[in-house]
Amino acid sequence: MNDDDNIHRRHMKCPHCSGKSIIKYGRSGGEQAYYCRDCKKKFTKQKLKNKMYIPQVIISAITLYNLGNTLEESAKIVNRKFKVKVSKSSVHSWIKEFSNICNYGKLRPQVVKKYTGDIIHAFSFQHSGLTYNFLYHIPKIEILGSKYPLVVQYLRDMRNKCPSDIFKENERCSQIMVDVNIRRQKRYNQACKLAGLALKACTRNNERHNKVEEFMLINDSSTIAYEVPVWFWEKNLDLGICGHIDVLQVRQGKIFVLDYKPDACREKEDKVASQLYLYTSGLSFRTGLPLKMFRCAWFDEKVYYEFNPMESTVQMLK
Repeated sequence: MNDDDNIHRRHMKCPHCSGKSIIKYGRSGGEQAYYCRDCKKKFTKQKLKNKMYIPQVIISAITLYNLGNTLEESAKIVNRKFKVKVSKSSVHSWIKEFSNICNYGKLRPQVVKKYTGDIIHAFSFQHSGLTYNFLYHIPKIEILGSKYPLVVQYLRDMRNKCPSDIFKENERCSQIMVDVNIRRQKRYNQACKLAGLALKACTRNNERHNKVEEFMLINDSSTIAYEVPVWFWEKNLDLGICGHIDVLQVRQGKIFVLDYKPDACREKEDKVASQLYLYTSGLSFRTGLPLKMFRCAWFDEKVYYEFNPMESTVQMLK
């Protein structure tokens, strides 16, 4: 067994049970397969082409650097966490190699010059028995949100002004349907690339949502927040509606409301369009910004679907 495989197996976790008692177990679909002695299941590993280290090491190093650590500090933290010997030159090479995906690098010099300490604001909400971790990027909401002060204020006020009772008593956006006739645009874009790289660091399926959202917030140049609460009263339905926006972006002079869907191409268009339209209507209402300033989209690592809520025909369903 070569050193590369030793490194991979030593830090690999079973995607089914997170166990570490892993052995090589033939091949599956042309890929090296592994067997977990703890849960008795077989799997193949996520990998990055031509890389000595597992994806978690590389992605962690890039993320640590974009959180404001130096190259040397990022290498030290990764080495301590994963028990490896990554050099700061390796971290630098990864940052350069993945700069087309992790394009936060173009904002980083401005951020590290002005901001010290934590650059991520985090707060957890308990809504309908579930925990939602709401986060926003402090420098990015000030830099990218300078033209949208009402959005910035909305995010900053969330901790003290989000009415938890509304999320207990009213319908969630995912549980109610409006008939939305959209003209969607299908493509492969930056959101897909970010999701694809973030997913390389996942060891379990239930990590996907959080990993993609967190990775985009820290390493993307346009993502300003995730799991953003929204709520409003829909007079046509005589109903309170609430929900949480997966990813909020500012780019191209618009505010983008994104929903990460692991199998985006298989999602029912009417359902996901309804959910996104309600999210966006809620945010438009709460911030006082017209609907024409927003765009809606859902995506995974393979495809991105976008539509303009202003060009959509909407009929309320009771």
